[in-house]
Amino acid sequence: CRKETSRYTCPTCNIPYCSLACFRSETHAQCSETFYRKEIASGVSLDSSKTTQEREKILGILRQLDDESLQDNGEFSHVSDDDDDDESLEKRLAGLEIDSASADELLERLTNKERDTFFKLLRDPASALAQKLLSSTDLDKELQAPWWDSPQVPIDDLDTTTTRYGHRPPLMEVPPGLKRWNPESPSLLYNICSVFIAYAYVTRHLSMSPLCSPGNSWQDRREARRLIARAVPFITDRQSKLLHVSLTDVITDAWARLGAGNIDSRTMAVLLGDVSQLVRPRKVVVAEDAVGEVAPACALPSEHPRADALRVFSDMDALFNEDSTETGERKKNYLSMKITFYAGHLLATPSLLLDALADETSLRSKSMNDERKLVNKDTAIPLTGGAERAPSKIMKLP
Repeated sequence: CRKETSRYTCPTCNIPYCSLACFRSETHAQCSETFYRKEIASGVSLDSSKTTQEREKILGILRQLDDESLQDNGEFSHVSDDDDDDESLEKRLAGLEIDSASADELLERLTNKERDTFFKLLRDPASALAQKLLSSTDLDKELQAPWWDSPQVPIDDLDTTTTRYGHRPPLMEVPPGLKRWNPESPSLLYNICSVFIAYAYVTRHLSMSPLCSPGNSWQDRREARRLIARAVPFITDRQSKLLHVSLTDVITDAWARLGAGNIDSRTMAVLLGDVSQLVRPRKVVVAEDAVGEVAPACALPSEHPRADALRVFSDMDALFNEDSTETGERKKNYLSMKITFYAGHLLATPSLLLDALADETSLRSKSMNDERKLVNKDTAIPLTGGAERAPSKIMKLP
């Protein structure tokens, strides 16, 4: 587009591009559609990263594409040269084994126009039609919201019919020697920020909360480990000496490692909001233990001001510690020590610095949202009747 500096390169044609909007442009549609087709094929067909529940979600979206309301809007028309195109999608999917169905088998059941519209929605998830599909209440019921978004009320008082929240992970123990602040040592706060972005992304992307929950399939837990290792290699790589020095550095690195096609400005704004919420120390807590009880030297009370931040590392520690068959005992211990070291640095950091990081990520999140609203205001097409659609209660990342 020649409007901004080209920071990325298309893996298909090797042409540099500046942003996700540039990648999805009409002039680049041939490459971008090929990319999304490959992503769908690998994502749906690989048993190692997709469970039956994920396949059900995809089929749910496909069924919505065949809904009568969408037909009334003229988005789909089952008119073609094929004799079976006038059949409903449900009939065309009849007899299909969801557990073993490949991406090609799913796509073959769609009409040409449905396939074209499906890939169009993937290229532009911010469109009105895509948002209508993603805001379905049926899909929301299947998603699990992050544990840190759960209201601070008794579980019995939650409306579990509309939103399912994950439970808070138990707190890990951190040796007292790691909780000593040394102002002369390099600050790891932006590395911690990077870890929190990766953790929030994986939690929302896989709809797993917490990541180490026994209810999650072993395929999903393995995928969570893979994504975290790719996003924050300084946690899993013994030789890594990466040190982030600014929030811009953290955001740029996240975009590069997780892919510009997976994280747009709206997604990044959500993740930065998560970081701000998790890293900020709570102001009002229950600080005292019951009379006669003595807390273990390494343990923290669940109402500690930094309990939620510590839970991020606790969940990651449990997630990687269970992986003994693939990584081996030696690597597992190393990962646990690395995660515990970062947890100790977090607990030792003065509250003023944590509040400053929370403020910085919150302001950057707001700035990204404001910029996106300005762009949408200039380019958006009004919805029918001029009414705005209500956003989904749960932010499920692509």
